[in-house]
Amino acid sequence: MCIMVLVSACGGDAPTAPSGTGTITFRQVMPSSGGTMAISEGTPPGAFIVRGSGQLSIAMRVQSARNADWAQLNVYLLTENTTDTYCGQNLPDSPAWGPWVGRRDVQVTVTGFQIYRLPCDVTGIRAMLHVRQGGLLIPPTATHTLAEGILPVTYYLRR
Repeated sequence: MCIMVLVSACGGDAPTAPSGTGTITFRQVMPSSGGTMAISEGTPPGAFIVRGSGQLSIAMRVQSARNADWAQLNVYLLTENTTDTYCGQNLPDSPAWGPWVGRRDVQVTVTGFQIYRLPCDVTGIRAMLHVRQGGLLIPPTATHTLAEGILPVTYYLRR
């Protein structure tokens, strides 16, 4: 059975490609697409959008029918119009659940990101609820993914 990933910037759901997993719906993303963000905290690869700073806020609804002993939400700031090239990740703000109970609807907002390189032209946001443990920073494989969503955006991250 194939479930459509639903994506929305501000309330209206727009489907993307089928994921075969659960869904992550982007409910509200601030600022709106097209903005420039000055990153002043740290130096890449240890530069940060500070959690709760108001610079970036990504509100999502996460749903997955599969149960898991543990699950974590990773959010990637994509570049180059691909799903595996990115310049930032929500490392200081990566929620986890143990256990993850399937068939529930979880509302979550992510506001903190580690930025690996500057400048960076962000072309999308990729959110992945996964069961992979062990600290790998790269996106999880399909077998480890419970839910996924991608939202096309344009952000310009600068020093």
